[in-house]
Amino acid sequence: MNRPRGFQSLLDAVALPSGIRADLLRRMTAPWRDYHGLQHLTVLWARHLRFGRAGPMQRPQVARLIAAAILFHDAVLVPGAEDNEARSAELWDRTARRLRGFTAAEIAWVGGTIRATADHLNAPLPRGPGGAARLWLLDLDLSPIGEEAAVFDRNGRGLRAEARHLDDAAFARAQRTFLARIGAAPRLLRHPQLHAAFEAKARANISREIAPRPAARLTLPAADLSACGPAPRRRHRHRRPP
Repeated sequence: MNRPRGFQSLLDAVALPSGIRADLLRRMTAPWRDYHGLQHLTVLWARHLRFGRAGPMQRPQVARLIAAAILFHDAVLVPGAEDNEARSAELWDRTARRLRGFTAAEIAWVGGTIRATADHLNAPLPRGPGGAARLWLLDLDLSPIGEEAAVFDRNGRGLRAEARHLDDAAFARAQRTFLARIGAAPRLLRHPQLHAAFEAKARANISREIAPRPAARLTLPAADLSACGPAPRRRHRHRRPP
């Protein structure tokens, strides 16, 4: 199994037993996962390490919780289902009982954070450090909207491939609706470091994606016109003068 560079660091941060690790990898490497796979998890973890290195997010106990939330937040993915986040959180809750070193409060925090990814900008945030860490994870999960345009477009093709329950027109409508809704928020990425790194490009990508498409014009190629032959000449009758 080919794993993205840096993914092992994410696995090591949680130290999953072999059976749990194998089940998670089986889920995340399903052949139809064109976006929500190991690469997506690795990108989020790499950004956590890069942009959170100078703050409280790098404390070992906090980083472990962030890693667990990243690993399990897309563990259940059924195209078209509206409860993927809730079912991913339930899988985490069941799994966490078999892990060492997580307190009941920490297990609840990870589960609540996974559920919050169903609505990144409107999910309630607990007070104190738990709320700050949840906001950080939610911003990490939104950060791919702020990729360079070519990467954003490639991710869009991956999302389209995953949405097997929709035809092209329905997927385009759903994507534009989602992007327009989050684009209406005053700030997409609320954490200062991630806002500075990704907000402007996210706004540009959203504007480009939801801009009205020019109506297609039906034109007949010149070759087809010539195949029709020259236009018939009209005959003019000349009347004799009286």
